[in-house]
Amino acid sequence: MAAAVDGGGDGENPAAFRCIDAVRYTVALVVTVLIVSVIVNAIKFVLRSDPLHISVVGGLVSTVKLSPPPPPSLTLEFNLRAQNPSGRARMYYVNITAYFFDSNTSASTTDPVYDSMVYLKPKKIPDIVVSEQLAVDSFVSVKVTNGSMPVYFDPLYGGEHMRDVTLRLDGNLTTEVLYGTTNTRPTTYYCEKLLLGGSKDDEAFRGTQDVGCRHEHPS
Repeated sequence: MAAAVDGGGDGENPAAFRCIDAVRYTVALVVTVLIVSVIVNAIKFVLRSDPLHISVVGGLVSTVKLSPPPPPSLTLEFNLRAQNPSGRARMYYVNITAYFFDSNTSASTTDPVYDSMVYLKPKKIPDIVVSEQLAVDSFVSVKVTNGSMPVYFDPLYGGEHMRDVTLRLDGNLTTEVLYGTTNTRPTTYYCEKLLLGGSKDDEAFRGTQDVGCRHEHPS
C-alpha cells in the first residue's frame, strides 16, 4: 500500500509571507516619511511666506509742545499699523529700534545711530503681536529735547514741517505656526516720504494717506 504524501499545509510558503510583510512595512515607512516631509515643508512655507505688513497711519509724525518747566521739549507721535495676512501663523515684531532720517541721508546706513536725526531705543517702541489675519495699531509717543535732536529740534519746536522723512525700524520678526514651531529673523522696515512736525490737526496733515513700509532681512 502506498504511503500518503504530506502536502505541507495546503501549499503555504512561510518565506513568501515574510516577503509580503517586508514589502508592507517598507511601503508604510515610505508613506510615513512622505507625510512627515509634506508637513515639514508646509510649515517651512508658512514660516517663509506672508511677511508682516507695517504702515504709518496718515503718513505723518506729529509733534506736540510740552509745558514748562525747562528745558523745552516736545513729543513725537505716530501710529504704526501692523497687518498679518497669514491665516496660519501668529507674528511678533519685537525689540524695535526706530530711526528718523532727513531726505539727504540714506536710511540704509550702517551707522544709523550717528547718521539719523533722532533714534528711539527699544523700550520706547512697543512690541507688536498680531494674530492670524488681523491688524493692530501701536500708538507711539516719545519725548525729545534739543539734546536728543540737536539740529532739528528748534525748527520743529517752532512749528515747522519736514517732508520726505524716512522712518527706519530695526527689530526681530518671529513667525509662529502649529505646535509652537517658530522662525525668527532680524527684519528692517523703511517707511518713506513721511511728513514730520506740527499738530495732527494742521491743514498740511488733512487727507494724507497711510504710508506702507518695505521690509528687508539684513544678512
